[in-house]
Amino acid sequence: MRSITAIFCMTIGCNTGFQTGATPEAGSEDRSDGSSDPIVEPCEAIATTVSPASAGQTNFFYRDDIVFSVTEGADTATIHLIDGLGEVVEGTTWIDDRVADDRPLLVVFTPESPLAVSSDYTATLDYCAGAPSVSFRTSSLGAPLDTQDVLLDQTFTVDLSEAKVEQPDGAAQVLLSLLDNDLALQVNGLEGDTLDITVAATRATDGEQDNCTPTLDFHMPGNFAEAPAFMLGPLDIPFNVAGYTMVLYDSYASATFAADGSFFAGGRMAGSLDARDMVDALAGHGVLSSEDPDALCSLLSEQNMACGACRDGEEYCLYIEISDVMGSQSSLDLRAVDDIDCDEDCAASCDNSECEIADEFPICEA
Repeated sequence: MRSITAIFCMTIGCNTGFQTGATPEAGSEDRSDGSSDPIVEPCEAIATTVSPASAGQTNFFYRDDIVFSVTEGADTATIHLIDGLGEVVEGTTWIDDRVADDRPLLVVFTPESPLAVSSDYTATLDYCAGAPSVSFRTSSLGAPLDTQDVLLDQTFTVDLSEAKVEQPDGAAQVLLSLLDNDLALQVNGLEGDTLDITVAATRATDGEQDNCTPTLDFHMPGNFAEAPAFMLGPLDIPFNVAGYTMVLYDSYASATFAADGSFFAGGRMAGSLDARDMVDALAGHGVLSSEDPDALCSLLSEQNMACGACRDGEEYCLYIEISDVMGSQSSLDLRAVDDIDCDEDCAASCDNSECEIADEFPICEA
């Protein structure tokens, strides 16, 4: 299992390991992996490291891809990766062109298998302006669990405000700052390659479970097949943004538990948001000038991020991908919540005409 999708860095203003614009001599160049590739027509391009974030990085996530941004020559560029012993790491180089029109294209290398943990690597970009290299080391995240028991009955809380929207940027990043909810994940059982998990919304204000939002239970065979990494999905995740209920449709989530079970990291979430749900929250906080979903989709299209088809066939759905999702072990004990705004500990139940049992809740007796 690889990460949900390959890493897409939407900005190039990150820490750089190198920049190069040198023009190479025609001919071929021998690399440290022993191979020799022809050099394409020379150019005055500039390449910048994106992933790893900097030369010498020592905590590279073992399931991430190698990414460089290049101002030109992406279509003939290749990335070669070797380990600390000089052995070639097999993988595929591909071009990510899903960037704004004024941004350089990204050259991406996806290894065939996750990298080894706590290990050294060197990536070399062969392109029209040279063959710069960057060395890095993977972190210990991805080492086998000490025992399976370290996860049982543990709850992990996630602060989504600390995550990063990989795509699209702009308005979607603002959404994270407006979230009323974070997430909690509770491991109820572990059998073979299957994790039994409960996912619940928590209040961003105090970290307690949000009993106005339904919990989600998952017993998915194979979701822990590449332990300590796990994957959940597809699922629809409800959450609140500035008091408005939204759903992340057809979403997938993945992350990797630390060997001692104290946290998970390297997390990614991806799914679709409906612009018709988003505009109320964005307009209410001055991000948009109107509550017209077509206006939001038009704004996004100007950033090379078009709305796509929703379940009903309408072109209002925006694919969103979030990275840097981390979970910390917590003493929170989750309980099942079945419906939106219809629970004995949810004050909003009292004003919900669809909650037929609200009169029975002590919270509504006043």
